[in-house]
Amino acid sequence: MKRKVLYGLLALGAYGIFLLVTAPARVVLSDLVEGLPTSLRIADIHGTIWDGRLALFVSTNSGADPLSRVRFRFTPLALIDGRAGYDLHFAGAVRGHMRVAVGRKIRVFSDLAVTAPAGTLAALVPAAQDFGPGGNLTLHAHRLVWGPHPSGKGTLTWERAALVSAPVNPLGSYTARFVLASQTLSYHVRTLTGPLRVTGRGRYRLAAGDLSFTGDVRGRGLRLGGLVQNMGVPDGHGGRRVNFRMPL
Repeated sequence: MKRKVLYGLLALGAYGIFLLVTAPARVVLSDLVEGLPTSLRIADIHGTIWDGRLALFVSTNSGADPLSRVRFRFTPLALIDGRAGYDLHFAGAVRGHMRVAVGRKIRVFSDLAVTAPAGTLAALVPAAQDFGPGGNLTLHAHRLVWGPHPSGKGTLTWERAALVSAPVNPLGSYTARFVLASQTLSYHVRTLTGPLRVTGRGRYRLAAGDLSFTGDVRGRGLRLGGLVQNMGVPDGHGGRRVNFRMPL
């Protein structure tokens, strides 16, 4: 009798392991995609909770545009902190990689290096639509924590930046170093290359959705004169002092 019970428990355990190993990728989607903008769509889900793939789309006025093919693989390292961890690899318009560890009310992103077309920003952030941004945005961060107490630091680089209203494009390449702490993202912008020179600092307050910036703008070349003259006030040194605040 005891032997039959033991065999039954072993069979039940083996079946449980089989279900766990073969669990479909959809099981982990709620953890991986929670908090994504509503304009993002997921399709073509394949694989298991250990190794899967999906397609990422963004909703536009003309339908849905493909963004990336995403491959995710389970990594046991996050279990040390009591979280489920996945390595994500992106291929397509959005490309790069990151690791995400999912816990109770918290997500930890690490080894993050992702590049996306700046035009994608217009589809995700309504305030950016009027600017018609072009070029590529690249985000690098060693570790970002998202939850009740967000924290981390990294860099956001805008390469071959362009605006639909600019008289000449591209305007240049720019980088912003940022620090996330106490529900506030503080950033420092500087120009890497290009005729439009921008330097300054600002903040984005998460709870209020409020973006601010204070800095200096200069244009090299006559064709940029009109664009620069529409910014801020003269600084007395041939440039313009910019100070603004806007909802985002």
